[in-house]
Amino acid sequence: MQVTIDGRALVGNRTGIGVHTAEIARRLDGSPLIASHAEIADRSGLDRCRFRVDPMLLGVAWQQFVLPRIADAGVLWAPHGTLPLALRIPSVATLHDFSSLTMPLRHRLKTMLSFNLFIGRSLQMATRIAAVSRVVAEEAVRWFGVSRGRIEIVPNGVDDFFTPDGDEDDYVLFVGTIEPRKGLDDLLAVWDSLPAPRPRLVLCGDAGWGNVKLPRDAEVTGYVDRARLRELYRHARAFVYPSRYEGFGIPPLEAMACGTPVIATRTGAIPEYAEGAALLIDPGDRAALRDALVRVLREPSLRRELRGLGPERARIYTWDRSAALMTQLLAEAER
Repeated sequence: MQVTIDGRALVGNRTGIGVHTAEIARRLDGSPLIASHAEIADRSGLDRCRFRVDPMLLGVAWQQFVLPRIADAGVLWAPHGTLPLALRIPSVATLHDFSSLTMPLRHRLKTMLSFNLFIGRSLQMATRIAAVSRVVAEEAVRWFGVSRGRIEIVPNGVDDFFTPDGDEDDYVLFVGTIEPRKGLDDLLAVWDSLPAPRPRLVLCGDAGWGNVKLPRDAEVTGYVDRARLRELYRHARAFVYPSRYEGFGIPPLEAMACGTPVIATRTGAIPEYAEGAALLIDPGDRAALRDALVRVLREPSLRRELRGLGPERARIYTWDRSAALMTQLLAEAER
């Protein structure tokens, strides 16, 4: 099977869609071609893949005008969800979320333009569609009239790199893009209300769109590599993910795999994989967030229970399974 991958999500730091793209690409049969508009510096785990870079300032222009000439045979996988309108071969488009449509004021203009202008036509064109969660699949059906028969759930996952090891340290961890959509204003408001003494607050991730006023006593790591991320998960007293909207939400799953007690919001796929193995609250409910955080910090027995439940649940969601589903979907599309 000849597979070309729109590799724009792999340009820059590997987060979110980039993680999904890399973890599945590395497990596809053969030597898929990863094409992009800019150099992909992090090629870790992608030794069997081939790379092609046709430099262009705007990724969306490259996608529309250059990618169709590269992907001229076989099947195209579009991890960003959108397709070149001039594409003439079968394709699989992956949907991660519709946040640029549902929360347009919380995205950069170039993100909205590159997705919003092309997503409707792309979903009409795609031979098959992958969605990372049932929530995203149902949104595609409701808003774009996509037939359920064209959609396959291909979730995110974890592998045996993320496993428990070590004792807890005195800090609470957040991992994700530092932007309002992730509910950091809720976390910081709750954090300010906690009585002293309290653990350290560690915020791990790149800066995103919009201003988040961070407290002076918070530790902001910026982007960290995979090994450092695993260590942060493993030793956190609790992991908190108060996101207002997600298509899936990879960090809570990674934290659970590392045995970290997780508090997260009921959004995206999080209830699908975390119900009963983490403390879940409604997005924006600061009182519930505070109650959950106080419980986890004060009750060692609860932390021990969650540390046992998390890894067991996370083992159900593996990248191997996700890649097998994508391989089948690509083969069906090419036929």
